[in-house]
Amino acid sequence: SARFCPRERRQGFECRAKADKFKCGIFFENLLGGRELKWIGALPDAIARAERSNVQDEIFPKVNGQPVQKSYFGQWSRKCDPTEANAKCYLLMSQLADDKLDSCKKTVGNLDGDDTIGNQLCDQARRFLQQGKKDISRGVRNQNLAFYSSTCEEGWTAVTSSQRGNLLVDEKLCCDNNWKYVKCNGGSFRKTC
Repeated sequence: SARFCPRERRQGFECRAKADKFKCGIFFENLLGGRELKWIGALPDAIARAERSNVQDEIFPKVNGQPVQKSYFGQWSRKCDPTEANAKCYLLMSQLADDKLDSCKKTVGNLDGDDTIGNQLCDQARRFLQQGKKDISRGVRNQNLAFYSSTCEEGWTAVTSSQRGNLLVDEKLCCDNNWKYVKCNGGSFRKTC
């Protein structure tokens, strides 16, 4: 069976946060039509990978003006409080929510920046749909990209705010039948980096 996340064998069930930490993730929400989450990426997981290529300053959201560090995900006012983890994930991930999908920006889920964020996500969505034995002949329309948090080995829950509700990437993902990113509203966009 397909793994929930690429490093599940090493990191444990659903790559949830360790016992005294929290994680912030971005997922395809309901991609296969069964209310499931499909992994795109998470913090702090992506930090270790970026550190190896020495690019984290430009990639990661900021805390007090500095790129977030791995240690942040174990700092608590109230240890293992899911409300605190939600608030911290909201602070971080809301900085990514307005990323344009035709951007070549290096970010969580597009660490190399070799292609547009949207093209990377379309490729990932196609793989998940193929694994799920779904029709891939027509691409994807209006796919939600949602932010979730995991607190101290607990499952993934939607990152929310009382004003805005669940935190989503502002732009929905649309992929043509060649699995390349397109603007859902038909507007113009950058096709390659």
